[in-house]
Amino acid sequence: MKLRGKTKEEHGLVAILDALGAANFGAAEVEQFLNARQKVIQLLHEKAEDLLDEPSRPQIMAATISTFTFNDTIVITFRSGANAPTLQQVCSFLMIIRKFVVDSLAHGILFRGAVGAGRFHINESTNTVMGEAVSDAAAWYEEAQWIGVHCTPRCSLFIDSLLERTTKKTKTQIMVDFDVPLKGGKSCRLKAVNWPRIFLLPKINPWGSKENSRAKLLELLSAHTIPMGVENKYQNTILFFDRCMELLAAYESRSDA
Repeated sequence: MKLRGKTKEEHGLVAILDALGAANFGAAEVEQFLNARQKVIQLLHEKAEDLLDEPSRPQIMAATISTFTFNDTIVITFRSGANAPTLQQVCSFLMIIRKFVVDSLAHGILFRGAVGAGRFHINESTNTVMGEAVSDAAAWYEEAQWIGVHCTPRCSLFIDSLLERTTKKTKTQIMVDFDVPLKGGKSCRLKAVNWPRIFLLPKINPWGSKENSRAKLLELLSAHTIPMGVENKYQNTILFFDRCMELLAAYESRSDA
């Protein structure tokens, strides 16, 4: 049997995200989740389109971004073709992911996941994506104990290799080095997507204002029930948010000096 469409191995980035608590949804909650998921996926592709208008980030195009959904899991891919992604492309992809996380949060969906880098095959007509980058992200996307997205150890090393080749400062507004809390009480120093940054950008955050950012986060989190045993995910999320805000304040202070 011949597969529909074309499939070939390409380089790129793969993010795998799952919605926390979705496995326990009732019928009404499932319908609400599906509607919200459709909306945030639409917003994700709109963000990818917006990047085309940014002259500082011309290397990523909306056509290279694809999404796949499986139950409560979403796979977001970026294809860089025959060559590994550049630092500029990595940053653009993570910008799309950080916006997606906050849009989802505003629509009542709590995503956590991982970003992998490497080669993979993709066939949109058969809803198929597989390869080393997918396996890399798949091994890590359920490990973090928080709401947010981190790069896998391999992907983090890849990004560090790109940063070693540039004289530019680390992209604090887009990603941060953080001891990501993992299952079993462990942690691992990895690149993490700085989604809290969106709270400070009224032009692109869903509520359109720069109000008390921490209060807004707590408001969005408190809209969800917190079953016994998962409270640490919320606590870790707040700790990460606070740390990102500290780093951003320090960055702004150095920039103004």
